[in-house]
Amino acid sequence: MNKFIIRSLLLAVSSITIGILIAAYLFPYEFHAEYLPDKTVYENTPVNAREFHVYTTSRLGRVQEVEDYRLSADTVDQYGLIQVTSDTLDMSVVVDLQVVKIASSDISYNDVCYEDEMDSYRTDVSEFIIYEDGSMKTVRQNLLNVNCRQLDKDSMKIVAVGTSGIYEKEFPLITVESITTRDKLSTGKTLTADKLDLTIHYSDGSIASASDMTDEENTITSDKIKKTKAGTNKLTCYYNNKKYVVKVNCYKPEIKEKKPSVTFDNYGTFELQYSKAYDVGVSRLNVSDGVEYFNNHRETFYSQNVLAGTALYIPGRHVAEDGTVRDQDGYICLAADFSFCEKYSVVLTTLGPGKVYDTGCPYGTVDLYVTW
Repeated sequence: MNKFIIRSLLLAVSSITIGILIAAYLFPYEFHAEYLPDKTVYENTPVNAREFHVYTTSRLGRVQEVEDYRLSADTVDQYGLIQVTSDTLDMSVVVDLQVVKIASSDISYNDVCYEDEMDSYRTDVSEFIIYEDGSMKTVRQNLLNVNCRQLDKDSMKIVAVGTSGIYEKEFPLITVESITTRDKLSTGKTLTADKLDLTIHYSDGSIASASDMTDEENTITSDKIKKTKAGTNKLTCYYNNKKYVVKVNCYKPEIKEKKPSVTFDNYGTFELQYSKAYDVGVSRLNVSDGVEYFNNHRETFYSQNVLAGTALYIPGRHVAEDGTVRDQDGYICLAADFSFCEKYSVVLTTLGPGKVYDTGCPYGTVDLYVTW
């Protein structure tokens, strides 16, 4: 055999050997996955794919990180086995997690349920889970599947599907006994439920404001009194397919001299408007900005949709076209620290003349009552 043939054979063997070594180095041999957090894993708790370190190794020890992988489960079961799979490599591995198992679980309910919405009820349900290491986890109602069903006029049943079981319990049903209002209206006006600040009275003595209801389907509707009279007017209202009679006191407004205008130094005279917007000629307080600085005070607004403040004595209280709450003379109703602005004092605001009826604000701040 001549030297050329021997050299060719050696070169071929070397190429094959190098190819085998390169393949053994580059191509994955084993698929690995490790759970990274140095903490205990609890049964029925979420597991995140980013908490795993996934990689491959070659026969020659090369480590290659794997980014494209998925988990077989979103939560840890009692066995703690999570399969990690890479569809790109067509490889998978099972990670055996150390799991703290659930020792017991139960559902915590409120003691009663309130008739509060059409065909549904206000409840306070949560699941608490105790693990074998003594730790406890609470699952709030928004993460549970809760179903309420009325059994009869005085009781109902709650079925809750928790993270570790199904729970059932019966409760007394607190029903609506009456609907009332403290509003006093002037005579001669059309009267409907949406014009009143109504209070719902429950059979256990508790109350709730009807203005807290935001779902149009659950509002209180009523008949219409086209022209109210002085004294007690009975308005028929409807709520949860039931009829309630609301007594509304109406008064005949006193005839008194109206103050047609008011004057402020440096800003001139303003004709008092019962409902029309005032033009002060400055940047107006609005719901977007929320704060204005004007006439040596800081202005903010307070929505009567949050708290109506019906206990305040505001003669002829009404809502103007711009959404401000005004008294019978057209003054915007204000709140201020009484050491900063005395009660019933008149203050010019960016939305027009106002009168102080309430307190509770920081010194130097004036709150304008609005319906925004």
